[in-house]
Amino acid sequence: MKADTGRLCVSPCVHLIRVAILLAVLFAANASAVAGAISVTSPDRPQTFTYGEMIWHQLYKRTNGELAARITFSNLPYVGDDTPRTDEPFDFRFPGIRFDSARGIFFAKSGHDELVPVARLRQFPSDWIDLLPGAKIYLLKDHGRVTATLTATDFPRGGIRWIQMDNNFSLDNLLVALFRDFQRLDN
Repeated sequence: MKADTGRLCVSPCVHLIRVAILLAVLFAANASAVAGAISVTSPDRPQTFTYGEMIWHQLYKRTNGELAARITFSNLPYVGDDTPRTDEPFDFRFPGIRFDSARGIFFAKSGHDELVPVARLRQFPSDWIDLLPGAKIYLLKDHGRVTATLTATDFPRGGIRWIQMDNNFSLDNLLVALFRDFQRLDN
């Protein structure tokens, strides 16, 4: 019979798990250091319908070369005999995102001074600006006050590009948060 030394016997699997966690942390830190990523929040914060929805959006180039978005919100979900439809367009500027006319691409600088592509200008059939696969625009509404944030990475991300969320814990918002990056299977 052995005497109790007060030490616990640790399975070799626990040591392997610790090594795996350490390697995962090092890999994640390395990947985030290599990947260029930006986040630009528009200084514009208009007030719109608390429970309205985004019905239209378009990117455009301002006269100073900055990227901007024109977004229209509507009370469409709540229109009735006593409530007429009202649409409200707003412009959101994204400072620091500049157009490179030689490439036809909008770029932002990351924290490491790397250029991260955000959007591109299409010239056929007319001038139109599209978000690139690594970019997304998040619209957060807090009691109708809208904050627009453009995020971009130098690698493609799946899912929808324009994401609207209300600042509450409704089932709709929780489902959007859980499933926003899933693509439809028929694509």
